[in-house]
Amino acid sequence: MSHSVRLTVAALAATTISIAAAAEVETSAKAEALIAMHDLATSVSIGHYYLKQETLLAVRSQLARIGREEGLGAQWNPANAYWRQAEEALLEEVTAQVERDFASLQWLRPLWVNLSRREFSDQELDALIAHFRSEVGRKQIQIVDHTVSTHVMMALSFSGKLKDVPGLDEERSRMQRLWNDEDNAMRFSIQDAANAEGQRFALSPLGKKYFATAVLKLTGIVNRRIDDLAAQLPASAQTSLERVRPLVNEFKSGRV
Repeated sequence: MSHSVRLTVAALAATTISIAAAAEVETSAKAEALIAMHDLATSVSIGHYYLKQETLLAVRSQLARIGREEGLGAQWNPANAYWRQAEEALLEEVTAQVERDFASLQWLRPLWVNLSRREFSDQELDALIAHFRSEVGRKQIQIVDHTVSTHVMMALSFSGKLKDVPGLDEERSRMQRLWNDEDNAMRFSIQDAANAEGQRFALSPLGKKYFATAVLKLTGIVNRRIDDLAAQLPASAQTSLERVRPLVNEFKSGRV
């Protein structure tokens, strides 16, 4: 192969790679635009409630263990001021980790983009974006978001994971308020003649595909993340114990 031919082949290969890369960036941008139309605040509040519940249980378990191992006696209990300070300090540290690793949803965006790119072609993404920008489309986005939050809630409640743990009143109220508000906001009359386009989309192959992908697969991703983080909480609480060692020592010295 002559030098000029090699240069031509190399140039063509570079052009092909450049075109493919540009197309990939464009598809990702479309997926990002579609994702930006959703609001998963209710799903986040449900996950946050459960993860704080598990954080409290893990923190209290570790503090009780310290009491047993170091012979702190019956006075070392949740009603004691030193225990409460230690619990608050541990809760603050572990909750910051939960906020970063779950509630921010930064972890979800690349997974959701990849899911959308796998499931939908460029033409389908264009059609979805155009539809969801319409009035009825915005309502259907709300339906999808509410269905996701309902599935997240069902997965936790039907498995018996949600418990009545003291210290979660604020999170429980927020979760219930967001869910009720979302439930009210997404409702509309399917008999309305103006909703013909909405019904047409919901019954179309693309509409069915989007609802199945956004609800079932997205819910699966969210629930797996919640389960994975919950499983890590006992170890996180134990790792943070040194932060409250001075409080434990103060309690011990006060008993001497």
